Amino acid sequence: MKDIRLRYRHLPSVISALPMFLFLVFTLTAICSARPRTDVIWFKNGDRITCEILKLEKGYLYVRIEYSEGTIPLDWSKIASVVSPQSFVVADKEGKRYTGILQNAEEKSESKELNVSVVGESTRAQLSGTEVVGLKRTDTSIWQNLHGGIDIGLNYAKQQNRVQYNFDSNVLFERAKWNAAADYASNFSGGGDVSNLRNDLRLTGTRQLISPRNFAAGLSEFLQSNEQQLDLRTTLGGGFGHTFLNTNNSFLVAYGGAVWNREHYSSQATNPIADSAEAILGTQVNFFRFKTTNVLIDARVYPSLTDLGRVRFDLNTSLKFRIAKELDWKFGYFLNFDSRPPQNLPKSDYGSTSSLGWRF
Repeated sequence: MKDIRLRYRHLPSVISALPMFLFLVFTLTAICSARPRTDVIWFKNGDRITCEILKLEKGYLYVRIEYSEGTIPLDWSKIASVVSPQSFVVADKEGKRYTGILQNAEEKSESKELNVSVVGESTRAQLSGTEVVGLKRTDTSIWQNLHGGIDIGLNYAKQQNRVQYNFDSNVLFERAKWNAAADYASNFSGGGDVSNLRNDLRLTGTRQLISPRNFAAGLSEFLQSNEQQLDLRTTLGGGFGHTFLNTNNSFLVAYGGAVWNREHYSSQATNPIADSAEAILGTQVNFFRFKTTNVLIDARVYPSLTDLGRVRFDLNTSLKFRIAKELDWKFGYFLNFDSRPPQNLPKSDYGSTSSLGWRF
C-alpha cells in the first residue's frame, strides 16, 4: 500500500494540468485547420450550403459553416453532390485511396444518387457515394492528422474509504497509406488493506501493402498488473493482416504474426524474470451508429512457441454513447488471462469501467 501511495502522490497535480493540456490541443487544432469555406454541398431534397469540408467518418460528413460555431455532422446518405477546390484523400470500401479535388460527377447536381469525382494532376476517378467510406484533407501538418480521445472515471465509497478511478487515452496519427497509434489505460482501486493497480500501454503501426486490403503491422505492449503480481510484461513483434470489412457502419480486421515476450514478476514467483517467443492471432471489430452506439472489440491470443501448451488471451471491449458533440459516455471491460503463469500466481485480471470521454 505504501508503494501505491508513493507512485500516486503527484496524481492531483497531473489531473489539475489536464484541462490546460486539452485546451491547448483544441486551440492549436482549430488554428491550424482553417481552410477557405468555399466547398459546396447539395442535398437530395434540393437544399444547398457553402461550407468547409473537414472529413467523412463513420457515415457522417463533418463541415464548418460561416454562420455557426463548431463542427456540424451531415448524414452522408442524404447528400447528392460535393464540390471542393481543395485537395482530399478519398478512400473506398476496398481500401483504395484517391487524391485530388472534388468535382461534380454529373452535369445535374440534383441527381438523387451521389457520385464522387476525384480529380488529381493526372488522374480522374468517379466513385459511387455508397462505396466511399473515408474522406480526409491532405494537410501535412501534424495537428490535422492527429485524432484521439480521453476518458476519465472516478468513484468513491465511504465504506473503507474506497476509491476507484480509470483513465483511458488514445492517439492516432494517420496518413494515406500508413498510421501510428498509441493507447494507454490505467485502472486503480483502493480501500482498507486492499489496493490494485493496472497500467497498459499499447503502441501500433500499420503500413498498407500492394493490395489495399492487406497491411503489415508492428506492435508493442507494456503491461503492469498488481492482481497478477506482474511488475512489467514487455511484448514486441509484428505480422500481417487483412481488412475483411470497411463500411460506413462497420469495420473488421484480423492479423497474425510473432512476438517476443519478457515478464518481470514479483519476488514471490519461482522464476521472477522469463523470456519467451509467442505467436499472435488478433482481431478488431467496430460497429458504429452515429448518436447512438459505438461498439469496439479488440481480442488477441498468444500461443507460446517456447513453452508449448501455454496460452495468453487479452480482451478489451467498449460501448460508447454520444451525449454531446465531442463527448461520450463509455462502458468498458478488460480481461488478461494466462493459462500457465509462474507458480501460485493468479491466472487472470479483469474489470469493468465507466467514464466520460472527449474526442478530438
